[in-house]
Amino acid sequence: YMEKYHYQKGMREILRELKQILKENNYGTTSDRALLLDYQATMETKPEKAIKLEKEALAQIKEITEGNAHLVSNLHANLGGLYRMNGQTELAKEHMEKGILLLEQYHLLYTNDSIPQINNYAALLTEMQEPERAMSALQKLAQIIKHYNSDHCLDYAQVQESMGNISLITANLSQAKSHFKKAMKIYEDVWADEPELIEAKYLEIQQLYPQVGIALAKGILTSNNKQA
Repeated sequence: YMEKYHYQKGMREILRELKQILKENNYGTTSDRALLLDYQATMETKPEKAIKLEKEALAQIKEITEGNAHLVSNLHANLGGLYRMNGQTELAKEHMEKGILLLEQYHLLYTNDSIPQINNYAALLTEMQEPERAMSALQKLAQIIKHYNSDHCLDYAQVQESMGNISLITANLSQAKSHFKKAMKIYEDVWADEPELIEAKYLEIQQLYPQVGIALAKGILTSNNKQA
């Protein structure tokens, strides 16, 4: 919660308390210690040091079980994200795939953590010039969200938007427009009482793609206005 609102002072105070509690070996579990290291990595500004902390966190857990698989998956995902930030794409890919594989093996794909994990993995694949694999990962995520939630929620809209972005990158404009229209239809329905959010989303598409994006956004907007 504090991280969401960038309340770093409060986060540091919590870390100090956790360190004190876990100072003695007879308190807490290996998962608790791994989680503390993960929190410390979140607060670290130097990518190399954050990577070291995440690797230490993973080293705490000697055996993966049903009880800690979710945590280990997140640790791999976080380490993969740090490697991506540091330009180490192969290591990023390796750990992101390990994280997603654990979600699959332990039937955790229904959890919200699968959404950012697969989204980030797709973004990495796109950066590595593998847009087809990225699109396949997002299509799989769309099916997961539809199965466990619905195809008319914000998570589903965000995945449609991501697929629209990849379609633009690969110059598949008709497919991009289709994905953006699906996303915007959901945004408009969910944010029906908050028109400023809808307008901000249109502007976001325009700003991301100043040439093709404006035309697409205007086309979607015109289409939706006609429907209204």
